[in-house]
Amino acid sequence: MRVVTGTSRPLARSGFTVVHLLVLAAILAFVVALLVPMAGRLRERSDLAHCKDHLRRIGTALLLYAKANNGNFPVSATVENPHLDVLDCLMASHVSPDPADFYCPAEHRPAFSSSQQNLKSGILGYYYFSALKLSTSTDPAMSKFLRSSVSWPRKLNPSMDPNTWIMSDIWVSSKPTAHSGYKKGVNYLKVDGSVGFVAESPRQQFH
Repeated sequence: MRVVTGTSRPLARSGFTVVHLLVLAAILAFVVALLVPMAGRLRERSDLAHCKDHLRRIGTALLLYAKANNGNFPVSATVENPHLDVLDCLMASHVSPDPADFYCPAEHRPAFSSSQQNLKSGILGYYYFSALKLSTSTDPAMSKFLRSSVSWPRKLNPSMDPNTWIMSDIWVSSKPTAHSGYKKGVNYLKVDGSVGFVAESPRQQFH
């Protein structure tokens, strides 16, 4: 009896341990499946908040520039990059924000991300809507709404309707924006220096 009992216990203990390991693995997989999307959403919200802060600081710089320049914002050659003229105006007036503020932290495409080369070339991570014309190119990705429904030139100043957009995240037709957690998420800077957000279809709220 002792021999039989002694040989059966390790078998039972071994099988019980394997079952527990399988259950534990399943629980861990379930927890990870819950936490990964949650972490992504938290990162998205953090980037969205930082992006708003960047635009607010740019807005402060633009308002200071306008105050010292007959109430007018700088006028860019085009809505799209490069924006050397805008950067030159702000830097010449010593009101330029931190260079990193000219780029959305959620924007990971090298063509619009923060880098010394991009800044030197006047390539920013935002559209600037106080411009002479829409574009110097025929880029088909540019929103059809901006091409067909907005009148250019568009020279802005702080005395206009405070809801007028002066700058925003880059948005193009049929493609997600940098804030991909939303259908068409766009932060936008208004001429009064405040920042708004539209979760989808920016053209419906563009002002």
